[in-house]
Amino acid sequence: MAAKPSTTTTAKATYSPIDPTRKTRPPIFSGSDVDWLRPDSRGFHQCRPAFFRTGAVNSASGSAYAEFGNTKVIVSVFGPRESKKAMMYSNIGRLNCNVSYTTFATPIRGQGSDHKDFSSMLHKALEGAIILETFPKTTVDVFALVLESGG
Repeated sequence: MAAKPSTTTTAKATYSPIDPTRKTRPPIFSGSDVDWLRPDSRGFHQCRPAFFRTGAVNSASGSAYAEFGNTKVIVSVFGPRESKKAMMYSNIGRLNCNVSYTTFATPIRGQGSDHKDFSSMLHKALEGAIILETFPKTTVDVFALVLESGG
């Protein structure tokens, strides 16, 4: 009579997204917080209506017009183009960003005075996306004009 080989089963640990031993975090917002409306009468989970159109400025290398609710912006990109002769030679291209407001962009005149901060933020956001090493001795200019600032 032949002996049967013994079979032992070992339990393998598997990942389960629902772990009964794990404590759950309390929700960030309670049920009553979700019911409030924003000043522009949007609900808690609603996004602002958005509209985009490319090719807004014919003379630019690239441009776009964007609306987010009551905020309206035109962005134009010029370049890469050869840097001015007065600039020193550089193996890395140069990125210039400028954010400006129209005089009628905000309800109170002079409210758009923090354009230097926004120009710096735009520069920081784009410098990682534009590979300036591939454009030696060139300049890329990005101009954003805020037509209406709706928050």
